Amino acid sequence: MKRLIFGFKVCAVACMLLLLLLTVSCTFNFSERKFSTVSVTEFADYIANPDVQLVDVRTPEEYAAGHIPGSVNIDVRNGHEELAATLDPERPVALYCRSGRRSETAGWVLEKCFFKNVVDLKGGYNAWVEYHSK
Repeated sequence: MKRLIFGFKVCAVACMLLLLLLTVSCTFNFSERKFSTVSVTEFADYIANPDVQLVDVRTPEEYAAGHIPGSVNIDVRNGHEELAATLDPERPVALYCRSGRRSETAGWVLEKCFFKNVVDLKGGYNAWVEYHSK
């Protein structure tokens, strides 16, 4: 009898977890992206606004090797909690990384944390350096 009750409890918990998973996955519609990925020239115009929070999401080593002037370094390699906790959701945010992948992920995270005005640099710091070396 104890095994039957235990089995029932395990089944009930598994069903609740499945229901929760389905509910959460339906609220995260990744096909509807609200933040923007912009070109180097658009990014430069955007960060000219002194209210913009310019964030380099690369590692401290990458940041030390070169970064966009005025940026702060928040390494998202170990999670995105610091990113959302450090920034003001009411102010615009400009994100970049080396090539655009980490900053795009960071943009998704900020969007889900109700940041309203977030842009991501297309091609990342690599594109920035290439454009400014011409």
